[in-house]
Amino acid sequence: MIDRFADLQLFILIVERGSLTAAARELGLSQGAVSLRLAALEKSAEAQLLRRSTRRLQLTEAGDQFYRTAKRVLAEMDDLRGLLSGDQGALKGQVRISAPIDLGRRYVAPAMDAYMRDNPRLSVSLLFSDTMLDLNENGIDIAIRYGRLPDSALRIRRISSNRRLPVAAPAYLDRVGRPQKPDDLRALNCMTLYRGGGRFDLWPFLVDGAATTVKVTGDRDANDGGLLRDWAIEGKGVVLKSAWDVADDIKAGHLEAILAPYCAADVDLQIVMPPSRQRPHRVTALADYCTTMLRRLDACLNELGIGSMDLSGHVQGATAEGDPWITSLAGQAGAGQAS
Repeated sequence: MIDRFADLQLFILIVERGSLTAAARELGLSQGAVSLRLAALEKSAEAQLLRRSTRRLQLTEAGDQFYRTAKRVLAEMDDLRGLLSGDQGALKGQVRISAPIDLGRRYVAPAMDAYMRDNPRLSVSLLFSDTMLDLNENGIDIAIRYGRLPDSALRIRRISSNRRLPVAAPAYLDRVGRPQKPDDLRALNCMTLYRGGGRFDLWPFLVDGAATTVKVTGDRDANDGGLLRDWAIEGKGVVLKSAWDVADDIKAGHLEAILAPYCAADVDLQIVMPPSRQRPHRVTALADYCTTMLRRLDACLNELGIGSMDLSGHVQGATAEGDPWITSLAGQAGAGQAS
């Protein structure tokens, strides 16, 4: 039976890493050994679980059902082991979390330090990126993401509506002047995030109650929101940042928010999880902790006068009373992030 569970774990790892090679590397096995175990598993299941090509692995319909069932079975086994050992309240095992770079470094990583002190048998793997990471391919249990999410089968918990604000160093604004309306940004050096093959140079605003955009220009861009923030602090120009990412810098006087009355609360912050009927308790408990931790940051924004303007934590389109998670049922499992 132990071997059967090990094979389920192997299959899940192959699916989530996207290749036999990556799974073999992580397990310290040869690719040939992994291939043989997968073939034996498919023979035992009497079904082809994966389609193999030179470029990628793809789940068959049977493989998709097998993957979801294997995840559920292993999660239930984790809970059962805890129950039988008498420490079902103790959190143990690994949880993999992704988040935007600035939010991750400033808030998520320190919060994990505190959480793991209280849960010493838990291990956490952190993946910080300003680009979209596929949850399945990267084995992510919890993703913290900005932006309106496309329809997908992901499980989503909305935390609040965040605001993106143009910010710059006070010394830079003293030198070039403070813009009074969004169009004034055209005369300033606006440094932009590079993602999805292009520059994010259409900055959104709300003018006279109507949504509009201003096309900005500048002498540099980057795919790292943290680097953009550093450039702004150094006085190199203006950047568009999540209010949460720059709250401490504004409070310390390193950055100054401009055009705040024109900036709508248009960027939802959400916790996202892969679709599953059953998750290990360690994952759901940590997701609850992340939600509580991040909602506390709203108080900091309100003190600075740059609050999210919608702090209810209301869940959009909840599918069941009392269920904090919602599921969109069409599309690809992915979502955007804003720097």
